[in-house]
Amino acid sequence: MKSINMTKLFVASSLILSPSILMAAEPNVPTAPPYIVLSDNLDEPNGYGFCIDTYGKGHSELLQTHTCKPKPEEGSPRDHSGHDVRFEYNSETNQIQSYAFEGLCMQGLLATGKSELALLECSDAKHQGFVYSEEDQTFRLKADMSYCLAITTETQKAGPWVKRPLELAQCDEVEPKLMKWTVVPM
Repeated sequence: MKSINMTKLFVASSLILSPSILMAAEPNVPTAPPYIVLSDNLDEPNGYGFCIDTYGKGHSELLQTHTCKPKPEEGSPRDHSGHDVRFEYNSETNQIQSYAFEGLCMQGLLATGKSELALLECSDAKHQGFVYSEEDQTFRLKADMSYCLAITTETQKAGPWVKRPLELAQCDEVEPKLMKWTVVPM
């Protein structure tokens, strides 16, 4: 009977001393603003979090999430590959814009059972509109608010970093921690 009480005491004290077991870990982002980062660090091994990013190194027409990258050297050109994780949300146009690649915005590409996120010329295309809610920290597709910007559950190696695919998914079918974003402006 005494060992059961000791076990309960040990578990209770562990939970009190380690509240992070019960709460999501916020990322410690080394990237210079602006950036958009998943609010939960999940399993990013450096604690840097998952930022919206271009696929591969530098410019790409496809988007993903990637370990938020450390700041490049002072004076690096705007299109330096270290800036490809820097995105900003424009609440007036409802667009997610690339910092590194001026004039390019996130656009959802939807097909039955599949979605991709692309980096295309900013326009009034209906799938470039995203509404950010500070209340629930989601980005919803303005053309169909039942779709949320989310990441998948599979973490993949990406050189010394990690990445996860981005998707547009039905909001009510996604774990909240996979679709909650923190927007850090310039």
